[in-house]
Amino acid sequence: MAEEAGSPAPPPAPRGPGAWLLALALAAALGLTVLLRWFWSSDPSADLVVQLKSAERDGLSLAIPGEPDPLVSERPNYDRLTVELQPGDPEAFVTATLDLQGKLGETEVHSLGFERVRFLRDGRDWTAPDGLAPMLTRAMAALCARRRALEAGKLPALAALAGQSPEQARADPALALALSVRDRRYAVKGWYLRLERDSVLVSEDYRLTGITPDRPVDEKGTRRLELRRNEHGEFYFARGLM
Repeated sequence: MAEEAGSPAPPPAPRGPGAWLLALALAAALGLTVLLRWFWSSDPSADLVVQLKSAERDGLSLAIPGEPDPLVSERPNYDRLTVELQPGDPEAFVTATLDLQGKLGETEVHSLGFERVRFLRDGRDWTAPDGLAPMLTRAMAALCARRRALEAGKLPALAALAGQSPEQARADPALALALSVRDRRYAVKGWYLRLERDSVLVSEDYRLTGITPDRPVDEKGTRRLELRRNEHGEFYFARGLM
């Protein structure tokens, strides 16, 4: 028998358990999003910590001034993190210890010690303009500049890296001997760094090859170097270049 015109529509069929579960999941996701937004806005220091901890998962790639390749580490480890942040201040710092193993080109790099990462507020986000390992980056820049200057025989550049005059640098017998080698190549197999607040102790595995008027040179060894920070925050070689 046909339905009479104007009769009310039948009530909707009751929802199954799957529909209710989906609705609950969407509500939970919305609630979690609101909670996270509140958390990040109320505690920006957590965002700074997350950026460092994310590098442990994603790895670090540090651009070293003057070098064609970055220093790459797959599994850096940040520990003992302390956030320095004043309410409303657009600048913040995170101090930590960084344990890093990586490679710069063909050179192995192992580093352990102090880091102080500077962050700046960019709208609602925070950025690290000096990178996530500024102490290590500056120390590596000094080490690489020394290696390049040794290979090129640039005495003024070497002297500047040690805070010396060219005459003072030339008085170092080990440096004078290295610069006397022709067709010189100064390769570094590994740098091993221990970073403190204002200094870095370095062990360098090197190989010097070339020729002298008397004989060919193929010298391998390990050097101990010390870097210290000057008044501008840059590192210099405090105990000589060799």
